[in-house]
Amino acid sequence: MDRFIHPDARVLVCDGRKALFIRNTGPAGKPAFEVEQEMHEKGASHSADLGADKPGRLGNAFGPRSSIEGTDWHDAAEDAFVRSAVEAFTALCDASDVREVVLVAPPRALAVVRKAASKSLQDRVIGEIDKDLTKHSVRDIEKIVSG
Repeated sequence: MDRFIHPDARVLVCDGRKALFIRNTGPAGKPAFEVEQEMHEKGASHSADLGADKPGRLGNAFGPRSSIEGTDWHDAAEDAFVRSAVEAFTALCDASDVREVVLVAPPRALAVVRKAASKSLQDRVIGEIDKDLTKHSVRDIEKIVSG
C-alpha cells in the first residue's frame, strides 16, 4: 500500500518514553524526512520514585476483603508523556500551518494520542501506523511511512 506524503507534511513518532517530530522536506513523490524536534521522558525509572501507593482494599459486608489492583505508575507516566508530546506536536503544527499529519505509535500509545489530539490535529491526520518506530533510523521510518 503506497502512501503519498506531501512536502511539509509532519509525522509524529512516539511511544511512552520518546517522541520524534518529523518533517517531509522532499518534493512530491520523493519523501525526505528530517527530525524537527525530539522529546525524551525525563521521569523516574523505578516505581518507588513514581509513587508508593499500596493496593486498596474492598470490603464486603457478607464476605472476606479483597485487594484492588494498584496503580501502574509506569503506565501513568508514559501516558502523561504521550499527552505532553501530542500537545507540543499540535503547537508545532499550528505554528507552521501544517496541513497533513501521520501518527505513528504502538497500539496502546496510539490510543492515548487519539484521545489527547485536539480537533485541529485530528482534522489533519491522513494516516496512522500502529508500530513502535522510535528506535528506528529516520530513513527506515521514511520507508515504512511512505509505504
